[in-house]
Amino acid sequence: MTAPEAGPVRTQRGLERLIYFSDAVVAIAITLIALPLVDSARDVASSSTAKFLSDNSYALTAAGVSFVVISVLWRDHHRLFERATGYTPHLLRINMVWLLCIVGLPVATVLDVYSQRSDRLAVGLYVGVLMVAMAVIRIEELILYRAGMLADLEQITAVDLAVRWITVAATGIALVVAVCVPRIGLWSLLILVVSGQLEALVQRREKAPATPVD
Repeated sequence: MTAPEAGPVRTQRGLERLIYFSDAVVAIAITLIALPLVDSARDVASSSTAKFLSDNSYALTAAGVSFVVISVLWRDHHRLFERATGYTPHLLRINMVWLLCIVGLPVATVLDVYSQRSDRLAVGLYVGVLMVAMAVIRIEELILYRAGMLADLEQITAVDLAVRWITVAATGIALVVAVCVPRIGLWSLLILVVSGQLEALVQRREKAPATPVD
């Protein structure tokens, strides 16, 4: 009888390569955010720094927001893979979707900056890419959870997994607001501050010890 063919070997080295590759893509994406501003800054020689800051105030704000957004996405990705003890083919494929979103954010930033402020597609594309990136991280967590490849597996509850989707839902609300009222632009993302506080509150209440009944 022929022995069954062994599946692909997945080593710790393979997980490390996945993480290193993801980190490299994030670093490149953050660099790309600043490149349009670098080109604009070359015109300072024929004008002034004050005029550059005034003419590019929205572009600077958008670049700053995008830097923070990608940093937060990387932080969540880093925290998840710090807990990962392995990986699966599904995780590898879905992580490429996350990287596609990261690479797409600088492009969406440029479209939002250089399009008219009333361009619903530009602002909707930016917030939409952000929402997908956030959702993918949560899907990656579910993949690792179901595969039993999380270091803190025994401490995770269904509430923990569910509450982390609050920010994704809030981003969906921000997307609707941004598309319906495009002049609000990236300011619609301020709702994430509230959603972050709500998520932290729910997690604290979940982890709080039960009060004994007399």
